[in-house]
Amino acid sequence: MTRRSPRTLAAAVALGALLAGCTAGGDSGPAPAPATDAATDEATAGPEPAAASAVRADGTPVASGGVTLSVLAPAGPAASAPAEDDAVLLTVAVPAEDSGPALVTVATLAAPEGGSVEVLDDLSALVRDAGGAVLGGLTAPLLDDAAGRTVRVRTADDGTVTWLVEGAEGSGASGGSVTATFAATAVLSATWRDLADEGGRSLAVEPAAWARRGSLAAEEAVRAALVAAEPEADGQNVRDQLTCHLIGAPDKATWNLEPWRPDVGLLETIAALCNP
Repeated sequence: MTRRSPRTLAAAVALGALLAGCTAGGDSGPAPAPATDAATDEATAGPEPAAASAVRADGTPVASGGVTLSVLAPAGPAASAPAEDDAVLLTVAVPAEDSGPALVTVATLAAPEGGSVEVLDDLSALVRDAGGAVLGGLTAPLLDDAAGRTVRVRTADDGTVTWLVEGAEGSGASGGSVTATFAATAVLSATWRDLADEGGRSLAVEPAAWARRGSLAAEEAVRAALVAAEPEADGQNVRDQLTCHLIGAPDKATWNLEPWRPDVGLLETIAALCNP
């Protein structure tokens, strides 16, 4: 499976302890939990996924904002429940089989016509339109399973993504459900403030709740929304400040990003508590 990560957070997570005071006057709150225990599937044989056209035609539409994700699940229609900030909690049942193949298809997901679902290194994903613009984000799939099975993720050339788990034949377990959060909104507000006494303007960013929980998809979705609305935020120095806040101050009311701060690299930005 080919996956592209817009940023790797592994090194920064290791330094999360440095960020307890990421921005003066704010309670940083707990650092995001590590990426899910889900596993990628590259070589293990399994059922052939449904084509994108079939998923859109026969799958369950799951909408967040103006973006609709199609979900085709063998065990029955996917369930969706409203979550914070216009996000949707997606739940898909794992086929309950007494015996079955080593891998069981849980669901195949398709973006709107012409788009694609791009899986990142932590198994979170971006929903993109035909031109590559970010439409939404999807957290890594989690399996509610006492036996400790993990979700495997398989991509296809038509832009679909399939979630699979071990069937009874391979694991001795069956059933359960897989959940993930789908959201079209990553940023609730972004407001410029003049901080001339500090060095220049500051962009106060209020992320959506799902984006605060931390994932590669969250980071990229927030950045894409900011750059689309405020081109001045399209700088590596601002991106490093964003990553720093995502790891070290996820629960702070606003993440304050300043384009005038020097581009010193991510690690030095972290060492400076997001304010190099």
